[in-house]
Amino acid sequence: MYSIGVDIGSTYTKYCVMKDMKIESLFYEKTPINQKEYFEKKVKKLLTEYPGAKIISCGYGKGNILSVKCINELTALARGVHYFCPECELILDIGGQDTKIIRQKDGQLKEFFVNDKCAAGSGIFLSNVLNMLGKNFDSIDLTGAKEPQIHLSSVCAVFAQSEIVELISKTSWGGVELIEAVIWQILKKAIPLLGKVQVDKILLSGGLSQIIGIADFAESALCVKVINIPNGRYLSAAGAALLSEKY
Repeated sequence: MYSIGVDIGSTYTKYCVMKDMKIESLFYEKTPINQKEYFEKKVKKLLTEYPGAKIISCGYGKGNILSVKCINELTALARGVHYFCPECELILDIGGQDTKIIRQKDGQLKEFFVNDKCAAGSGIFLSNVLNMLGKNFDSIDLTGAKEPQIHLSSVCAVFAQSEIVELISKTSWGGVELIEAVIWQILKKAIPLLGKVQVDKILLSGGLSQIIGIADFAESALCVKVINIPNGRYLSAAGAALLSEKY
């Protein structure tokens, strides 16, 4: 029996295909603009490839795909974390639109805190700067980096981007230094959330968790033990697929 978890985020849509509750396939794509029209065709394709699959959706656009059930992204995230890393209770999820901290226990969501929706604390800030620099996400490598060589003075993403434009025009700083500064800024914006929970270690989830070398860099920024796993961007999608057994 197939189940498919679909996590429709503001930037990327992640898919987890399971057969008898074991992962068969993980993949992602850019979230489309005309979502309902696109996902109508996508569902037909998925059901052709995986006959009889239960589709469970979560995330920003969960209502734009025909599914057996739409579920809360954080509920799915808690279940997915327990599947991949059951010993990890606290999760820092940095998404395209916001940053969240959740606590899970035995796959159940126990508590959560969300940031103030400031773009400087979410993935869209990094995405915009990468576009400015003509760089792509997959090229980022933080191996060996402990702290950026430069620090942005602006705490607002809008002003920070103006600051970056000025740095590009007036200094010799290249893309690597500026990208590190932006990621550092995003991580630092999560510190107030960390203050709401007792934490000695935290698991990274979301797109930023896929950056090479992010764990050590994040530890320096957050001053807490950071755990990273290879499939951190698929935790909610996997959780949604696992929860299909309820419906």
